[in-house]
Amino acid sequence: MVISTGFPAAGMPPTRLDPVDLGGLVAYLRNMNSIDRGSLKPGNADRGRMIVEGKGACLSCHRIGGTGSYKGPNLSAIGATKSAGIIERSLVDPNSQLWPINRPVRIVTRNGTVINGRRLNEDSFTVQIVDDEGRLASFSKPTLREFKVLDKAGMPSYKDELSGEELSDVVSYLLTLKGPQ
Repeated sequence: MVISTGFPAAGMPPTRLDPVDLGGLVAYLRNMNSIDRGSLKPGNADRGRMIVEGKGACLSCHRIGGTGSYKGPNLSAIGATKSAGIIERSLVDPNSQLWPINRPVRIVTRNGTVINGRRLNEDSFTVQIVDDEGRLASFSKPTLREFKVLDKAGMPSYKDELSGEELSDVVSYLLTLKGPQ
């Protein structure tokens, strides 16, 4: 694989990634240009907001503005950073869009305390996470009994939970979220 071995003639050095991060990077690269614009139908953003706040229960895990949970990534600016196709795929197949950053993690400290959260940053010696309550925490890896990066999204698929029209509405609403106004 070129990512692992590099391509020295083109100036690309080899990169060492753990298998989970490598899989996430490959999934991202494969999906960069695979948006099927023909299948994306414009929806109604107002109806999408009602689904996000109601039937979809998105705010039980995600945050928009000052409302919602810290369990999942903040969606306040998703419309500024993600395309309609990527958002739609995230809703119907969350594992396909799971980026290395924000992956769910399970940490067990030396004293046995279990902490679940999302990875924000990691290097060879430390990991920084936000736990399910929204608290930031930094850990020195050698002091941990267990540090596991999960390869499955905590988010359910909405493929069978929402109709095609409802999915279009939710995507249309999320595309309006561009961050602080």
